Amino acid sequence: MNRTKTIVKRVVLVSVLLILSAALWFGVQVHNALAGTHHRRPGDTTPAGATSLSQEITDLTQIVGDPYQGFPGQDKIVILGMGIDDNWTDNDQVYTAAARTDTLFLLTLYLTDHRATMVSIPRDTFTHIAGTKYSTKINSAYSTGGPQRAIATVAELTGVKADHYMVINIDATKKMVDALGGVDVEVEHEMHYHDKWGHLDIDLLPGQQHLTGAQAVGFARYRHPDAGAKASAEDGDERRMYRQHVLLRAMVGKAKSFVNLTQIGSLADVGLSQIHTDLTRAQLLDLAQIYRGIQPEQIQTASLPGEDFLGPGGGADYRLYPEQSKAYIDWLVRGDATAARRLVPIVVKNNTSVAGLGAHAADYLRSQGFTDIRVVGGGRSHPRMQTASTSTDTKPDAAVTQIMDTGVPDSAVNADLKSLLELPNAADQRVPNKPNHVGWTAPSVVTISLGDDYANVIGVVDGKLPASATTTDSTTDNAASSDQSTSGPVTNEQAPSQ
Repeated sequence: MNRTKTIVKRVVLVSVLLILSAALWFGVQVHNALAGTHHRRPGDTTPAGATSLSQEITDLTQIVGDPYQGFPGQDKIVILGMGIDDNWTDNDQVYTAAARTDTLFLLTLYLTDHRATMVSIPRDTFTHIAGTKYSTKINSAYSTGGPQRAIATVAELTGVKADHYMVINIDATKKMVDALGGVDVEVEHEMHYHDKWGHLDIDLLPGQQHLTGAQAVGFARYRHPDAGAKASAEDGDERRMYRQHVLLRAMVGKAKSFVNLTQIGSLADVGLSQIHTDLTRAQLLDLAQIYRGIQPEQIQTASLPGEDFLGPGGGADYRLYPEQSKAYIDWLVRGDATAARRLVPIVVKNNTSVAGLGAHAADYLRSQGFTDIRVVGGGRSHPRMQTASTSTDTKPDAAVTQIMDTGVPDSAVNADLKSLLELPNAADQRVPNKPNHVGWTAPSVVTISLGDDYANVIGVVDGKLPASATTTDSTTDNAASSDQSTSGPVTNEQAPSQ
C-alpha cells in the first residue's frame, strides 16, 4: 500500500474523531469530511484511545472485511454524546470527579442509507434522574451515575435508549484546535467575557481571525458579556449554536488540508486521548467507511425546544415543549420523516380569484400531518368582474404557485410540499432568516402563494371549486373577505409556534 493511501486512511480516522469527538463538545452542529478507504482488524474489540495510533501505521494499510459487520443486525445506531465540565479546586487544580455534562445529545447514524442526525438536549432540562427519587437538571445524571445513568435518564425523557456513548472532556476542543495549528473563522460581532473561576477569557473583535485553541473555546462558548457590559449581537444560545457550527466546519476543513503522516497521526492521537467510549476503534473505522461520502450540510441537527422557568429549588431550569420535542425525536431519532411536518408553520395565500382555494389547500395539508397552518389574504377579484373604474386596481391571477421557506427545521419541506400539492413546477426558494443587529432572528415559516396551477390540479371550473373539494371554511374565502381558515390550531391572533 503506498504512502498516499496510508495518509487517506489516517484522514478517515481524524474525520471520525471530528464527527464523534469534536461534535460531542459542541453539542449542536455536527459536520465531517469522511473520505478514503477502510481498515478493520478481524475480531478487534480494542476501545478507542487504548493505544497510540502512531503504532498502527502498518495495520492501517490493511483493508479487510465488511464495515457493517461491526453492527450486526442494526440498520441504525444511536450514540449518546456527552461533553463534561472541568471542575476546579480551591488551589486552582482541575479535576473531573462528579463533573456534569456541559453538552448532551443523541447522534443517530442510519447505516443503510448513510444519513446522520443529531438532537441536542439542553443541559438545564428539568427531569427525573433515573435510579433516584429526585428530579433536577439533566446534566447531573452523568455526575451521579456515569454514562449508564445518563443513558437511562435520557431514555426516560425521550423514550429512546442509546446503543452507545461517547464522553469527551471540554478541554478537547482546545487541544484539537492547537493540534491543527489553529483555525480561521469570521468573527461577526465583538465578544468580551471573563470568568476567572471557570478559566474563560474571551476577547474577540470583528473580522477574519486566526484562533488558537483557547480562543476557539471562547468563540464557541460565549453566551453573554461581563456583568454590566454592553450587550453583543452574539448574546444568547441561538448565536452560540451558530458559532459552534462555524467552528466545527473550520476544524474539519483544516483537518482535510493535512497531508503529512506525522501531522495526521498527532491529531488523531490527541482526539483519541480525549474521549471515553464503548465503541471500539474498529467500529469507528467502520463508521468512517460507511459515511465516507457524507457532506457537512447533509447532517440534520436540532435542539429540543422549551422554555426557562423557576425550578422547585429556586434556580433557573428548562422545561421542554412536549409535543414539539416528541416531533423532533420521532423525526430525527426514530426516523419518521412525516413527523417533521408537525414542526413546520405554514402560511397559505390565495393569489387567484378562486374563492376558497386557500382554505382547500390548508385543509388538505392538515390531513397530511401539518398541524400549524393559517390562511391569510382574500381571493383576488378577476379583472373581468370589475367595472372600468376599478379594474386597474386589481392584479391578474398568479399563474404559478410560489413556496418560500425562511429556515424551518426541515430543509426538504419545499420538495415535500410540491409533491403533496402535485405542483412539480412550482417556484420555490429557501432563504433562512438572519439575526438583526441585536442578534434576534424572526421566526421561520413556509409561505405558499397559490396560483392558477393549483386550481387546475384540483379541477376548478369557471372559478368554482369542484363539489368534492368543499372546505370546512370556504364561506370566508372570497374576493371580498379574508381567506382565513378557522378550523386549524392557529388563527390570525396566534403566531406560528416555533
